[in-house]
Amino acid sequence: MGRVAPKTYSRFPSGRHILLKETRSPLLPLVILPVRRGLAAPVYQVVCLCKHRSGPGKGHMEGWPWMNLFALTAESYSRSYRYLKHGPSHFLMYLLGRFNVVRSLMVWLHSLRTTEASKADGPVLTQIVDIEEAARAVRQDGFYAGLKLRPEIVEQLLAFSSMATCFGDSNLNFPFRYLDRELVERQCGRQFKLGNYNYALQASPVLQGLASDPQLLAIARKYLRSEPVLIGARMWWSFACSADSKQQMKSGQVFHYDLDGYRAIAFFFYLTDVGPSNGPHIYVRGSHVKKLLSHKVSLYKGRDEAQINSAYGLKDQVMCCGPAGTGFAEDIFGFHRGLHPETGDRLIVQLRYGLRDYGTGRHD
Repeated sequence: MGRVAPKTYSRFPSGRHILLKETRSPLLPLVILPVRRGLAAPVYQVVCLCKHRSGPGKGHMEGWPWMNLFALTAESYSRSYRYLKHGPSHFLMYLLGRFNVVRSLMVWLHSLRTTEASKADGPVLTQIVDIEEAARAVRQDGFYAGLKLRPEIVEQLLAFSSMATCFGDSNLNFPFRYLDRELVERQCGRQFKLGNYNYALQASPVLQGLASDPQLLAIARKYLRSEPVLIGARMWWSFACSADSKQQMKSGQVFHYDLDGYRAIAFFFYLTDVGPSNGPHIYVRGSHVKKLLSHKVSLYKGRDEAQINSAYGLKDQVMCCGPAGTGFAEDIFGFHRGLHPETGDRLIVQLRYGLRDYGTGRHD
């Protein structure tokens, strides 16, 4: 008896299942399905149908899946809408910006439009590094670990963090200052995993200066091959407390990659000492250019530790530890994560630059 081709289903928010197609084809193109959510704008589900693979441990998220199709919940549809509301150019980038050929082509096209580099007249707030070497490392490995803030800049940013208001788990209903966190947690009856400084870029002249640091801009310009555009600036605490896997996922503490454009670079700086138990950052070296196809076409950009270890191995996972002021640059299209702190809270700053701003950047 011949093998029966697998049937492909889509589950809509109502729970209704619709048969899309029966296929024996190894790989079909992406399919975009419009879905109505009441009176809301259409939401699109992106589907890629792949070769069936049976046997133990061959679920649709493992290895080479027979289909890359999610039984999406209402929450998942809501998340998908984020990628539509910023316009067709962003949605097109979100679909096609996963593939190296398209990414390289768009970088080249942007480089043709680039005129003379704008002059950065501000002071250099980071210790001097070899700009060519930094850009080369990010281009080759996706990661460069040689950055460092000047000591006085660390002190000024720490002073800002002690006086400014942050928000528990990014919730505007839970404002507090860092030293008052435990008191506010008792009053709220909950334990915060994160403390985000909303609009820190606007509130901190030091952070504004760091965002226009001539050396960082030069590295970004060299890597992007065009004038860098600031698309996000963030400053946040990761608190040492108990957190299950779902909470860590919500806090961005599982392996994932970001798709902010056809090419983007991020600079991170620790403002507290970070060791293996203080929530260090981990990057999967080379995963910005060598990523499994099943990881590219999936709507879900996160993967658990076992999947990453199986697909990319342990030897290419770079853990970055160091004293306050330690910094690194990375292509955020590669898989990365910040471990959940076990002991000692971690304070970090992140600056993101890309070819253009699609309106998705965060300044919280």
